[in-house]
Amino acid sequence: MRLKELIHSLDCAAAGLKDAEVEITGISSDSKEVSPGFLFVAMKGVKRDGGEFIKDAIEKGAVCVVTEKEAAGGMDDVPRIIVKDARGVIGRLSDRFYGEPSKKLKLVGVTGTNGKTTVTYLVEAIFAEAGLSGGVIGTVNYRYAGKVSAAPHTTPEAPALQRLLRDMVASGVTHCAVEVSSHSLEQKRVDGTRFDVKVFTNLTPEHLDYHRTMEAYFNAKARFFTECASDSSRGISIINVDDGWGAVLQKEVKPSLRYSMGKNADIYPTAYSITGDGIEAAVHTPRGEVSVKSPLTGEHNLYNILAAVGAACVLGIGLDCIERGVAAFKGVPGRLERVGSGTPRAYVDYAHTPDALERTLKVMTAATDISNGGRVGRLITVFGCGGNRDRLKRPLMGGISAKLSDVTVLTSDNPRDEDPLDIIKEIEKGMEGVKKYAPNEPVADKGYFVIPDRAEAIKKAVEIAGRPDTILLAGKGHEDYQIIKNRRFPFDDREVLRGFLKEARGSHSSGRPAGVNGRGPNGVKK
Repeated sequence: MRLKELIHSLDCAAAGLKDAEVEITGISSDSKEVSPGFLFVAMKGVKRDGGEFIKDAIEKGAVCVVTEKEAAGGMDDVPRIIVKDARGVIGRLSDRFYGEPSKKLKLVGVTGTNGKTTVTYLVEAIFAEAGLSGGVIGTVNYRYAGKVSAAPHTTPEAPALQRLLRDMVASGVTHCAVEVSSHSLEQKRVDGTRFDVKVFTNLTPEHLDYHRTMEAYFNAKARFFTECASDSSRGISIINVDDGWGAVLQKEVKPSLRYSMGKNADIYPTAYSITGDGIEAAVHTPRGEVSVKSPLTGEHNLYNILAAVGAACVLGIGLDCIERGVAAFKGVPGRLERVGSGTPRAYVDYAHTPDALERTLKVMTAATDISNGGRVGRLITVFGCGGNRDRLKRPLMGGISAKLSDVTVLTSDNPRDEDPLDIIKEIEKGMEGVKKYAPNEPVADKGYFVIPDRAEAIKKAVEIAGRPDTILLAGKGHEDYQIIKNRRFPFDDREVLRGFLKEARGSHSSGRPAGVNGRGPNGVKK
């Protein structure tokens, strides 16, 4: 695309622009990705200013630079487009460069603290039952038309997002569900993307290391519904009004549909049953009643189903297809995923926020109850908190696990640049008054262990678990790595857990499970 076509109608000033006919071959805000013919957008990042890398981008072949600065070194021979907000234009530039792909798709965007991944998976299953060619962009991966790629970000940077949508269109995809993170909204990655449905699931404390306050976190989410560019004829919001922040948002956003567990909404269950075997519900919608049956369990998953049903209704998908899609979806990888068979029962879940951990533990607690009110066994929870992230949630999560679990094993998650022991000490602040066991002390009552090496922590949980007990590994879910000192080490909770369960059940397999070695993936020497 020629430069003059790309910047047409853009509110900007040009400096050194001698040839607006120059061909642009790509767009990037990362100088490492620049190739000859690229337009480089110099944006301010969290840690660095993109203006520092203009010279690098030019040396790699950038033929034009978008910047907020009047002058920048190394730009004598390269035109610059001066804008007030580089982040504010990169989405629109990328959308235009890749042929405005969101105009050719039906897009469902899902934002909120919890539930985004499950809702997009449910919507994808409904697409499939309706005979539609669907795609998904989210935390676990990006997938469409039989192609699956890793997800470096829940929501890609603007050029990568528009390129992905363009490729979907070229592959025959007609519908797509997108997880829209608060970081992506704050950084304007989806600006210029047109969504037919916008879903708000809930808002609970998370990412406060980045947003600082809940009000700022909410405002970032609210941008999706109030500011992000879309055609005036497109975009209906589906909002959870049982959530306090959702109730506030719904008053500001029109048109919108409300979903709730109560009847004062547009989408709600008229009757429902939630057991350890799944969910059955009759759901009222503006288009009629939908009868859903799902193997998912927990009230939070009924909320996710309501959101997906609402999105599908807005898109005009048949009620019979919605029912079949919900029934066909078996679960998200790493979300209450059962590992192995037999007893003790063991699960892996992505819960890494206080709200998500509490919901998951309540589901697990119910799963260990029997009809006469007695407990079949104990709930043993293994979890940690990520390093270089919101520290305020650490004691909260410790308190939640201490209250709802019989035994907790505190361990390392993705410590990043922090010492795992320092993170664990902050979690322990929420567990005051609960017995702390020595690593090899027999378990006699409710309490917790501290075992920083995650593999050893998982091994401990398996060792102390009796046949009636339930083991939950929380925090990492589908992830197959640990981040330690800015390096990724192979580590999959499911594989490690599966290996120890086999050993405990009498397997004669040799060696230790994947991810366990002489020093341990947490860097803790054994």
